[in-house]
Amino acid sequence: MTTTHADHGSAGRHPGHVADGCDDPGCAGQKDRRRKPGRPRSEAAERAILDAVLELLGQGVPYGSLSMEQVASRAGVGKATVYRRWQNKEQLVVDAVTTLWTECPQPDLADGQSTRDRLVQYLGTMADLMHSDRAGLVFASVMATGMTNPQLVRRYQQVAIEPRREQLRVILRHGMASGELRPDLDVELTVRMLAGPIVLTMKTECLDQPLPPEFAAALVDNLILGVGAR
Repeated sequence: MTTTHADHGSAGRHPGHVADGCDDPGCAGQKDRRRKPGRPRSEAAERAILDAVLELLGQGVPYGSLSMEQVASRAGVGKATVYRRWQNKEQLVVDAVTTLWTECPQPDLADGQSTRDRLVQYLGTMADLMHSDRAGLVFASVMATGMTNPQLVRRYQQVAIEPRREQLRVILRHGMASGELRPDLDVELTVRMLAGPIVLTMKTECLDQPLPPEFAAALVDNLILGVGAR
């Protein structure tokens, strides 16, 4: 029976150490050999790297000027640590931006709210998140690359925007099933009609202030409850 000895090499590390910063290929190779297959990378290092991306973009660094070296320096890790996790800047930025949207909660379909109130609440939460300094500046930075890097914007839409749209679909379908919304409602068109005005208004009229709290309610009442006379 073979006895496996624990690696005590980390015992002398400084408490503030978040990730190995060794860029020497031999050093990295030795550490990779010690790492068990499937062992996750340091969560602290990954969080520091993603935060560094958001900080740099949020401070106005254009996507085109952002470099992996800048990110590594801001995160306090070596370049090798960044490249072992992300092959290129596009993947890194998409993952970083995606973390912003994890703050937008899933709709609670068992909270007893009406579909109307649930939509108003969810759209308001989305608007508040987009207005936050970090999220707003990062969103603008990514979308500004649309003409020169459409692939990045498409990836951002897939991993950050599409999940939020799906949450709107869930609310709408629940409203259809409960009889609050008509059964032949065009869900995809309605999602666009709800989300579009929020983004447009925030990026053209509410640049330095939050969306008025009554905006989401008026939007839902006009589009979901109908604009025609009853």
